[in-house]
Amino acid sequence: MKKGDDFPALTGRTLTGEQFSFSSLKGHPFLLKLGTTWCPTCGQESAEIETIRKFMGDNGIKFIEVFIQEGSAAVIKSFTKSGHTQPDTIILDAGDIGKALGVYQIPRVMMINANMKVFRDGGPLRSETLQQQLQEMLNGK
Repeated sequence: MKKGDDFPALTGRTLTGEQFSFSSLKGHPFLLKLGTTWCPTCGQESAEIETIRKFMGDNGIKFIEVFIQEGSAAVIKSFTKSGHTQPDTIILDAGDIGKALGVYQIPRVMMINANMKVFRDGGPLRSETLQQQLQEMLNGK
């Protein structure tokens, strides 16, 4: 997706089995990470995001993580093993979200502003760059 594109009205199931709609996030900027538990780079990106969680919380930025083709047991085990803080919402995707977003490479990191417009869509970033780009998104650049 390109900067300025509307984020699609997607839905999925959370780790606890509840229905989740991305449209419920309208009015709240969010960071979306798509990946798997077995991908080493996905784990590295989670560590980078972990270092800026306070910044995100202080600025009202939600963190949503979509696990592609993963079961709840594998995801829970992954968080237990890594010690990372769980995102605000974890979604287990059987492939529909990944397909709708055209995911062909993981991890994929997207920044969506409060108006549900894509600010950034791409690969992993270091924490400093993540925070800088999130701040730019908040500033409306």
